[in-house]
Amino acid sequence: MSLRDRGYMDKILRIDLSTGKIETENLKEDVMRLILGGRGLGNLIMLNETKKGMDPFSPENPLIFLVGPLNGTLAPTSTKFAVVTKSPLTGTILDSYSGGNFGMAMKFAGYDAIIIKGKAPELSLIEIDNDSVKIKSANHLKGKKVSETNEILRNDYGEDFKSVVIGPAGERMSLMSGIFSELRTNGRGGAGAVMGSKNLKAVVVRGTHSVKIMNQKLFTEMAWISHRMLRMSSETKRLKQYGTSNIVKFINVAGAFPTKNFQYGQFEHDEKLWGETWAKEYWRNSEACGGCPISCTKVAKTGDGLIVDGPEYETVYAVGSNLGISDQEAILKAVEISDEYGFDVISSGNAIGFLMELYEKGMIGEDKLDGIKPIWGDGNALITLMEKIGKGEGIGALLEKGVKRMSEMFPGSEKFAMHVKGMEMPGYLPRASKGVALSYAISERGACHLHGSPLGELMGGADPLTIKDKAELFKVTQLDIAVIDSAILCYFVKTGITLKEIWEMVNPVTGFEYKSPRDLEKVGERVTNLARMFNLREGFTEKDDTLPERSLYEPLIEGPAKGHTVDLEPMKKRYYKIMGWSEDGVPTDETLERLELKNLIK
Repeated sequence: MSLRDRGYMDKILRIDLSTGKIETENLKEDVMRLILGGRGLGNLIMLNETKKGMDPFSPENPLIFLVGPLNGTLAPTSTKFAVVTKSPLTGTILDSYSGGNFGMAMKFAGYDAIIIKGKAPELSLIEIDNDSVKIKSANHLKGKKVSETNEILRNDYGEDFKSVVIGPAGERMSLMSGIFSELRTNGRGGAGAVMGSKNLKAVVVRGTHSVKIMNQKLFTEMAWISHRMLRMSSETKRLKQYGTSNIVKFINVAGAFPTKNFQYGQFEHDEKLWGETWAKEYWRNSEACGGCPISCTKVAKTGDGLIVDGPEYETVYAVGSNLGISDQEAILKAVEISDEYGFDVISSGNAIGFLMELYEKGMIGEDKLDGIKPIWGDGNALITLMEKIGKGEGIGALLEKGVKRMSEMFPGSEKFAMHVKGMEMPGYLPRASKGVALSYAISERGACHLHGSPLGELMGGADPLTIKDKAELFKVTQLDIAVIDSAILCYFVKTGITLKEIWEMVNPVTGFEYKSPRDLEKVGERVTNLARMFNLREGFTEKDDTLPERSLYEPLIEGPAKGHTVDLEPMKKRYYKIMGWSEDGVPTDETLERLELKNLIK
């Protein structure tokens, strides 16, 4: 039985922009059974097809677009796609996910993965129309912002083609730049910079093939059960009504809402940032990805007529509470700037928060600030600094280096440089959420809330202030997410379904006959260990599985977590043990044998 009958298109597309060489190859069924696809396949390619110490901006660094066996089917949220590469921001393996319609178009064009290497001699785009693949000049798009680029491509190609693009920040290879798919983005870790390093402005895809499924009748029944469970979930209903910002009030009450560069966990003006407030005052409509019953994305319209995506929870934290800003118009303008220039709002917001604390402590001179006074709560300063980052000018050239590199230039500032492995921290205070703290320290791509952070502990699912059982809790959520990212579905399916429902969909699609959800959990273990092996090869050790000094040694002075720091080492050592790793965080031979990885790793 061919993989073409098992939810896959059974084809990898390889494009070398340096030589113009284009070729395809088939997948291997025994390999796909072990890693499923998506993130799993991306991790395996990165480990087996790259050399130790490779520069992320080297032509040899693969930029990999991936879909999984559930993409393009009736499964809820099945339009997403992944990007996997080596991060120029962190030097770690990077996986990032986006909604929109590009993933569906890629699957229908007949590809499970598109691997792009090399560097084009001029700014280029890749045009994929089913089996027809062409590399074309994109000089007419040079310097264009994201919305301008999308409009030109729609005019050139029509609505049938779906695209991913980079903005000016990506062209400049800004370490914060992302890859944009309509209103969505692969935002974290600098994937847009890797795309820019290849002189690649856009990829446009049209596909007309269909996805074949082993047991269509059973799959349809299981898919509709999952749709129904998601629609009935109270969490899903809140996302539909109030977007991801619906959790602001809960996180603030828990004392985990990062404020003023993670100095505090509660923001006195949090009500202005609630989803309910945005819904009442700014949101005009929702935008759902195809086949999604959740519809979490909101479209806002400001008093000046500006129409922007969101803001999402991570946005209102990064350029809101973390900067002491409650000015809603300033936050929305910051969203527009980041979306148009094409860079990550979490990393940029963190960098500005770090700058504000440098300024507060007198550690940066006025001569370096372009006449800007980066003061807590100043929305005008936020807007000006975001523009500087977008253009890479003046103080913006410093900010876009990211918090880790900035801190290296200001001795003593590493104590409040809020990053892990070079990745700026998402919007949950580690001192007030110990399971989240562990996940930030361990996650392969650096501080990350999407690789298994047990955010439920902040919503009453567990005691967030104890370290007891947090290694076990993180492991379970981490492996579930690794499966979701390999299938590929949206992170938010966790609001209504479990690994059991995903197993009930994966089996009739692939026919792999995983005996239980535990077999899928084992897939998640493989995917996680592959990423770990890549980072170990690149020189990361257990010493890098840590948190900023502020989280470890500076007691919180207010809120439910008053007096708390993070006692990381016991959780970390316990996690290594239950993962089957050595005390130094290295997967043992027994673990690699148990997971059948030894024959996969070259």
